[in-house]
Amino acid sequence: MYNPQIDTFICVADAGSFNKAAEEPYITPTAAIKQINLLEESVGIKLFEQTHRD
Repeated sequence: MYNPQIDTFICVADAGSFNKAAEEPYITPTAAIKQINLLEESVGIKLFEQTHRD
């Protein structure tokens, strides 16, 4: 089953930031953060240390 949250996770991990990761799939950084937050909730672990230095 396709999960867009996994695609966003891979983009964020590769890019190193939510802003940069949001450019490729043409979503906003806020949408990327929300997708990661939902993924973290569903798997029950924190996947990224989120900072404000982008």
